[in-house]
Amino acid sequence: MNATTADQALDTLGLHRGQWLLVTGAAGGVGLYAVELAKVRGLRVVAQAHAEDESLLREAGAEVFVSRDEDLVPTVRRLVPGGVDGAIDAANLAAGAADAVAHGGAFVSLLNTAPMQRREVTMTNMAWHTDPDRLAKLAAYAASGVISLRLAHTYPLDQVAEAQERLAAGGLRGRIVLVP
Repeated sequence: MNATTADQALDTLGLHRGQWLLVTGAAGGVGLYAVELAKVRGLRVVAQAHAEDESLLREAGAEVFVSRDEDLVPTVRRLVPGGVDGAIDAANLAAGAADAVAHGGAFVSLLNTAPMQRREVTMTNMAWHTDPDRLAKLAAYAASGVISLRLAHTYPLDQVAEAQERLAAGGLRGRIVLVP
């Protein structure tokens, strides 16, 4: 679902090879796939996350990294003069990320927090939807190593409550898997 969401968000933005994409929450489940899939599409990626995630994101394909400790909009606009062509907001920053998008660009919120349209930036609140053909394509990408499958922890099925607590705590760099 995370890779499907990222791929659908990229389709919604409609960016072309060589254009700039900002991904907030880039080290999270959807964000990391957005970075990897943007690289496949030939996009130039600005990834925003915790400082300790920089090497992970550069390895995934981010050309530029912005720490969550930095003021996002002025930093992005300094690194990409005029702003990025599109943004996927996986960290729920809303206007705090949308203002990094250039006039005429596009912004996708994955958490239904896209701000009102301004500066002719297309604002979209996107909801994931099932897509078997896309899922098959993404499964092939994973099987061939184009996108990564990151495992954070495994738990036996009888420890489902502990697994849920760990998931709810956040900060995972990968998925939790329950095994019978």
